[in-house]
Amino acid sequence: MADYMNQSVFRPSIPKHLLTDEDRRFIETFGITFEPDGEDKFYLYADEWCCNGYLDPEEPGGEEIELTEDDLLNRFQEIIRRSNGELPWISKESAYTCSRMRPDGFGGGAIFITADDIQYCFTGQWLEQRISEAETGDIGPGTDDPPPARPVVGVIIEGGLVQSVVSTAPERLPDLDLVILDYDVEGADADELLHVPQGNGATAQAVGRIEQITLSDIDLSAVFGQMQQRGW
Repeated sequence: MADYMNQSVFRPSIPKHLLTDEDRRFIETFGITFEPDGEDKFYLYADEWCCNGYLDPEEPGGEEIELTEDDLLNRFQEIIRRSNGELPWISKESAYTCSRMRPDGFGGGAIFITADDIQYCFTGQWLEQRISEAETGDIGPGTDDPPPARPVVGVIIEGGLVQSVVSTAPERLPDLDLVILDYDVEGADADELLHVPQGNGATAQAVGRIEQITLSDIDLSAVFGQMQQRGW
């Protein structure tokens, strides 16, 4: 049988004067330990995190009150608000482990609490997004990662002749055969001439070759950026 464990730490240490006796009673129901940090603060942690707490009745014969993690996070928000800026945030970072190497037994998560917001992040959720992207090719709106920049393609000409066709990321382009045509056929041998059908039905002569796109050894992205700035 496998034992699943969840340990959590809270940051920063909380000034003692911001915590009432009721705060401590409330928070401790979740198995959270208050450890002195210097003379005026408490460092909070949970050796074994409890998602639910049970608050003992204040009066004999009263009913026990069940608390949820949302109740705890809302209590932390109350403490932050009461601090008037002295304590702007509280974070909870958790590690999920297992006594056996189960694939579902490991992970982590974090919660960031401010006076107006509570944000969550979990490794399992992050991995599921990455796996989905890898399997479908769709990065979608569910990821914070920006889409990769579009490849830039450059046609390098020198002396009026195309020297090469290059790209910043040729591996991300389709497998293309590029036909280079030059209608300046002066001095060309007869066996070099190509007959190129035109859109108007006529035929023109040209010389040409087939070119492959190769990796650029110049910074095409920088050149492209300059062109965009100039409106070209």
